[in-house]
Amino acid sequence: MKRKKIAVTLAVLLSFAVLSTACGNQNAAVKQQDLTKNTTQIIAATKPSANPELAKNRKDTLVVGDMDPSGTVNPITESTTYDGYLTELVFNGMLVNDENGNPQCDLAKSYDVSPDGLTYTFHLRDDVKFSDGTKLTADDVAFTFTAAADPNYDGPLGSYIAWIKGYNDYNQGSATSLSGIVVKDPTTISITLNQKNASATRSLFGFGIISKKYYAFNKGDFKKVHSLDLKPIGTGPYKLTAFKPGQETDLVRNDTYYKGKPKIKNIVCIKTDATTNVQKLEKGETDIDLVASNPTTINSLKRAGFLNLQLFPDLGYSYIGLNLKDPLFQDKQVRQALVYGLDRKGFVDSYFKGYAEVSNEPFSPVQWAYSNDVNQYAYNPTKAGKLLDAAGWKLNSSDGFRYKDGKKFTFTFLYPSGGKFYPALVAVMKDNYKKIGIDLELVSLDFNTLCSKIDLVNGKRDYQAYTMAWSLSADPDSTQIFDSNQDVTGGSNYVSFHNTESDELLQQGLTELDQNKRKIIYQKWAKLINDECPYIFIAQNKDSWAINSRVKGIKIGSFVDWTTNIQNDELN
Repeated sequence: MKRKKIAVTLAVLLSFAVLSTACGNQNAAVKQQDLTKNTTQIIAATKPSANPELAKNRKDTLVVGDMDPSGTVNPITESTTYDGYLTELVFNGMLVNDENGNPQCDLAKSYDVSPDGLTYTFHLRDDVKFSDGTKLTADDVAFTFTAAADPNYDGPLGSYIAWIKGYNDYNQGSATSLSGIVVKDPTTISITLNQKNASATRSLFGFGIISKKYYAFNKGDFKKVHSLDLKPIGTGPYKLTAFKPGQETDLVRNDTYYKGKPKIKNIVCIKTDATTNVQKLEKGETDIDLVASNPTTINSLKRAGFLNLQLFPDLGYSYIGLNLKDPLFQDKQVRQALVYGLDRKGFVDSYFKGYAEVSNEPFSPVQWAYSNDVNQYAYNPTKAGKLLDAAGWKLNSSDGFRYKDGKKFTFTFLYPSGGKFYPALVAVMKDNYKKIGIDLELVSLDFNTLCSKIDLVNGKRDYQAYTMAWSLSADPDSTQIFDSNQDVTGGSNYVSFHNTESDELLQQGLTELDQNKRKIIYQKWAKLINDECPYIFIAQNKDSWAINSRVKGIKIGSFVDWTTNIQNDELN
């Protein structure tokens, strides 16, 4: 599963949850794919005429296979990739990524940045309406940012909104507005930051704008916004018409969409997983879905003849998160031992068969800050054992497990249900960790329940360890995930990682505008994270999307979703 990092949006949305092969021979040689280039490889359908009648007769509806959205269809509160797809269909932001991750104008027709780099002035298009017919104005933009600064705001945007001048006075004081936001006229708004922020155009100004008239609430009453999560009003190409939890989500086109009336009338997102997605594609029950990145699945879909395939490096990574407030994981030697003691390469090579590589840092290979110049933590159970010994966890010869102060080294590990990647991973973990004297209790949960476990509830997180993945943004800023201040409700520091040097480096990375200097800062920070091991990084993979050949126009990539420019796509 993935949750999304809002720097455009905690992907992560995990493609890994829908992979369809299990571990095989871990010593088998694999042909490694190139994960450093964000180009999309297209494998064209060889026999479009083989398309099932079920698909050909569906003239006005695109059916998309999806995981399980929670139903938070709001750009300032959604936090998973699955909710993110729906949100991208219903809302637009002032800026949007192009296929190379560069910001382009969307609701804004242009923008200016002051010489000191602190004030951004946006000139909005004057032809944009919300789906209820009201016209978009600068007041809606101001309202959106102010809503995310509310004292009771519990979404994931806090680390971005806090950069706006006047945030603390509004969020923690009696101010009635953000002093850094000035509406100059109906189509002009300026936003002034406290400090320079190199990621602003890819994060702070990239999320969707909500209607002031529709979502209006009194300061402190943010729950009213949540009450409209399944009744959204946006400026996007589609309107939500029905949400059936665990089943499907229905959308109809917005005929007044400012980029033009979408060519596809209806979109239906139905729940699929690794046990159903390929079969539904081959039967024509779905038109598009994320599928397993391995030769077996790809060759099977190629043989169907009527499916196009698009492959590209995932902008994200899978990981194991450790609750650092749990005494079991507070010793860095223990965390490092857990990395050395897990045969990640054997698992990744066996499972992905060349379509992924082991991850060792909090960046994707397609991000400009990535270098891989970090400790690779090659599988070494002997070294893991020595680290555990040094941490005071000694082997008991009678049962083969480790003990310290009379306590056995055992912990509960949560993983998402609905796929084959995670069951395969936990089987390897259970075996590998037993060999170094650690016992695991495995618990499978549906994605939304797992999310609730790792979020703060009544001031605590209800887990010891879990696995998930992140969908990242084009910019390498990871304040939302790793900054100490994000270990709060609404933040995404789910492992409660607190490190002063890390916080300082993240701050330096944001306030330095020279990309070459930023790269040096982030690579230093990546080495720190690699050494501290708040996560056990697992894999960076290629995403593989299967698209029925009757669907024309969709192009997906590392920095753009299938929702991008959906209004131009059409059905044969």
